[in-house]
Amino acid sequence: MRWIFLLIFVVTAFLAISSVPKYEQSGMRVFENPGDVSNSFLYFALIIVFTAFVLILARKSEKFLKAFMYLLVFVSIHYVLIPFLGILSLIVALVLTVLLILKPNWITIDISALLLASGVAAMFGISLEPTPVIVLLVILAIYDAVSVYKTGHMIDLAESVKDLPLLFIIPGKDRPSVLGVGDVVIPNILVVSAQTFTKSPEIGFMRIPALTTLIGGVLGMVTLLIVAEKFKRPHAGLPFLNAGAIIGYLVGIHL
Repeated sequence: MRWIFLLIFVVTAFLAISSVPKYEQSGMRVFENPGDVSNSFLYFALIIVFTAFVLILARKSEKFLKAFMYLLVFVSIHYVLIPFLGILSLIVALVLTVLLILKPNWITIDISALLLASGVAAMFGISLEPTPVIVLLVILAIYDAVSVYKTGHMIDLAESVKDLPLLFIIPGKDRPSVLGVGDVVIPNILVVSAQTFTKSPEIGFMRIPALTTLIGGVLGMVTLLIVAEKFKRPHAGLPFLNAGAIIGYLVGIHL
């Protein structure tokens, strides 16, 4: 069942790319200068601060952590949907948040996570040119490996947010398979960036570097799933996914 993660990865990319015109029209760029590499380090710093904040809250007060995260989910879903639904995005965000609170099943979590993943990938993809994105992907791949295999705090973070749409969940016979939303978002930022900022020919509705980046990310996901199947323990996803996406992009810009 975990191979469904491949479908989630591809669907997120397609949704993100299809969202780009609306986000650009609404002026929803995160950074003013998309070519500035320092934006990548700012993004990384925000991730570190957020992770530390969540882990501290998890140790101090689980109730306060959940209240904070539900508020964050509500605001994020509203923000992601507002270019498409206008004020109605508040209603959709409220309904999904209430469902997450009252009936946090895997379907509600995955739908919410898919909305967030595609929206965030689109917003950051139109806000960063490929070079800063590649820098970000390298930094985050190293950080993910350290935080899973060395310090283990990413595993603690996953345990703290297991009922929230920060993880994709696929139910299984023995135990569910999970994949961090970041593992889907981060490589797809490069897909959207390649689609937005390169001037290569298109195949279908995707520019060649965006398509090869997506293919590279998919191959990285396949490798991750094979490794996860062979070694029954948590694994860092971004080293596999980001490496595949970067290689795919480098191939695409030379075609």
